[in-house]
Amino acid sequence: MSVTSDDMKFRKSEVVTDTVANGGRSGYVEVLPGVKHNLFPRVTKAERTAGVTRYRKQFVRNENTSNEVAYDALLYPEFPTNAGDRILAALGTKDDVQGDIDSTYKWASCGPLNANVSAGDALVTIAMESDDMDILNGGLIHIANKYESGTIDATADIGDSVEYDAGLGKWMPIAYTDDIEYPKGVYIGSSMVMTKQATDTEEWLRIADVTHTDEDIGTGDGADTSPALTTLANVPICMDTGKLPVVTTLDALDATMTVNVAADGSCSGDCSAGELNMETGVWTTDITWTSAPKNLQDILVTYHERAYTWAGNVVTINLDDLLANDYLAAETYVGVCIELGDIEPVSENWAEVSAAGTYDEATYPLVLDNRGTVTDTITITFTNATNFGCTGANEGSLGSGSTGVDFAPINPNTGQPYFTLDKDGWGGSWVLGDTVSFDIISAGAGVWLKEIVPALTSAEAFNLFILSLYCE
Repeated sequence: MSVTSDDMKFRKSEVVTDTVANGGRSGYVEVLPGVKHNLFPRVTKAERTAGVTRYRKQFVRNENTSNEVAYDALLYPEFPTNAGDRILAALGTKDDVQGDIDSTYKWASCGPLNANVSAGDALVTIAMESDDMDILNGGLIHIANKYESGTIDATADIGDSVEYDAGLGKWMPIAYTDDIEYPKGVYIGSSMVMTKQATDTEEWLRIADVTHTDEDIGTGDGADTSPALTTLANVPICMDTGKLPVVTTLDALDATMTVNVAADGSCSGDCSAGELNMETGVWTTDITWTSAPKNLQDILVTYHERAYTWAGNVVTINLDDLLANDYLAAETYVGVCIELGDIEPVSENWAEVSAAGTYDEATYPLVLDNRGTVTDTITITFTNATNFGCTGANEGSLGSGSTGVDFAPINPNTGQPYFTLDKDGWGGSWVLGDTVSFDIISAGAGVWLKEIVPALTSAEAFNLFILSLYCE
């Protein structure tokens, strides 16, 4: 068997509020598609007038009953809202809360293709709603041309499932379905339908990530601690964590000196000053080294060239992959992907505190369940040589067990075990007070959504946002 679309569920976080405590672990309430206010509440007139930014967290859950892994999962905004607000998506953790959100969270969005592209092209231009989103060197985009204009029956509302009636020559509303194979689709507004025909295509393409290694930007003379530096040749410069510029040279004793450039262009390390314009590559302040670079010694910089540029709200993205198909701007949308990785329950941080008791977790590993396992820290405490109690830091008491029987405490919300310990794994001599502890993590990926409602936004009775998931 393999994971199917029916196995993948969206679940609300445990806490749903407009406070710093919003979010946390996965809850059990499903976020149903095609239902109004299924995750975000209705935006009030007062909020539209004053403007508001609101966060909600949901989990992409793998609930395959055979405990198969959902491989290489991708989540991506596929169609932006038709109202005056905008919604961005970012990868969270298994238990982070709204108060944890900071500048390290990278926000994905989508928009229509801004200009036609052809097979073999290595760049795309996208008309985003705003430039307040993030694009990462080496990331992924999704591009699809499954959008077409047509006549929509007057009884259809934005977000309705529709089906093309050839006799009437128009799209008619039908009961909700997630099937968008033509002649079915979803009405997205402005006489447009999202539907997939045999001639339609979609691709997932890797964004470029070009590294320039040891580019020569100056020469030491053995006396000047701040020699002139030349402009970096390949701009703009990538500001992603782990891909920022690093400048190196040698001092008079052949010791390596290193300067790290931050995303704002400021310098740190073996220096007291220095600033780089990350857009132009110009050194607005030359590096002042802690020691003068050695005479005739090259000053070298290694950096990544930024893979995109903005012109207003239009972004041009350079690709590492080449487009396999032609795409017309009038029927194509492009979304930045969030790479979720493999979705499966995992355990970590196994620890035994005992003078003589053992558990052979290599031969008898902890068995986890896609539906039953939650994110928690588990502690097993022995009450005598064979019996123990079990608690979760979040779940509380999980009952008691003994070394002579498989231990599989049941999650009452799903009817499946939180985990299973094999009786044959126990060995040695356990005594009162000995413990075994480990962390378990649910088969879900936490994703944050951020709704931005600018001040004086007009009302929209049928707002729509499409977030899509791909996995194997």
